[in-house]
Amino acid sequence: MTALFAFTLTSCAYLPASLSPPSVVSPQPRLVALDPAQCRAVIRDDTSLESLRQAAARSLDYVQTLGPRDITLFDRSLSVADLESVLTTVTALANGTDWPLQVCDRLRLYRVDLAEPLLVTGYYEPELAASRTRTTRFRYPVYRTPDDLIDVDLGTFCPACDGRVAQGRVKNGRLVSYYSRAEIDAGALEGHGDELAWLDDPIEAFFLHVQGSARLHFDDGVYMQISYSSANGRPYTSIGRVLIEQGKIAREAVSLQALKDYLRAHPEEQAELMAANQRYIFFRPVVAGPVGSVGITLTAGRSIAADTRIYPPGALAFLTISPHHLPAAMGDAPAVSRVVAIQDTGTAITGPSHIDVFWGSGSTAESIASDMRNPGELYLLLPE
Repeated sequence: MTALFAFTLTSCAYLPASLSPPSVVSPQPRLVALDPAQCRAVIRDDTSLESLRQAAARSLDYVQTLGPRDITLFDRSLSVADLESVLTTVTALANGTDWPLQVCDRLRLYRVDLAEPLLVTGYYEPELAASRTRTTRFRYPVYRTPDDLIDVDLGTFCPACDGRVAQGRVKNGRLVSYYSRAEIDAGALEGHGDELAWLDDPIEAFFLHVQGSARLHFDDGVYMQISYSSANGRPYTSIGRVLIEQGKIAREAVSLQALKDYLRAHPEEQAELMAANQRYIFFRPVVAGPVGSVGITLTAGRSIAADTRIYPPGALAFLTISPHHLPAAMGDAPAVSRVVAIQDTGTAITGPSHIDVFWGSGSTAESIASDMRNPGELYLLLPE
């Protein structure tokens, strides 16, 4: 299944929408409107209203920066004002256990009918030990965006490429591709002074590039929040897919934890497998985070990553996640059902049938995200 291959790193390989690869070709989804009675029979929310208000308010701040424009959503057209109206309504919801029903009275819920089952995966923000200087223990750098990385607006040279951006560097007066992961790991950026910090685990350093953000904990007790800044413009390759194709791991066994376990059990293969993913991520310190691809601070359990060329960033949706095989860290939770906000995207999140849920920071969030690979259903909240 296409979505499973996109999933093989289980999480949001971070990438701005303008830099994303071409959408997966698939039949166009349909939006099916639910009337208020049908909405009330479906919609439930299993977490706090305050977290929803927070996520909606953050999306509203983002949407209000867009200016008037139309947004194509499958077979219909929306305006920025439509999104703003939905977000304003949700941030003003009254307290009480019946607030999901208020949504049905004030907005319209649309089921997203997909050609293939919706795959729901998870991602999280790791907390990593770090050093400000290189030591014998801390040897793996986290880089800020290098000064020689150049963003190229391809539309300037190719009308058919309007809106697409590539990355490169100047070498002998010519623009060439930026360094690959293997070249950077071999020391291509050493001596430039671009290190934000140093980590002590090459595997966690690699998967930091998949999660897109982290809290770095220095030995003096200070924390630094970092988030995606830019990338080297090279193609993304899932090492999960590589291992499946090599027959070294079963497709149904792929999870973030399974990939980490494989790398730790096969240190002789680490460098080659990591180099297979040429894409390399650069980071920046942020005051509050983690920050999604469009600049919105993410809300644990409410923010989702989706293909933002299909689903409009900032929009609200209603998501259910099947109770079958929910991660053990969720205990005996029934099916997850909640209103969520589209606030992120990623290289592994392509097409309409893959949604990635941000579960927050810490060990519980990691456990949930590492094991999540569940079917689900998606609905969009739109104006009447």
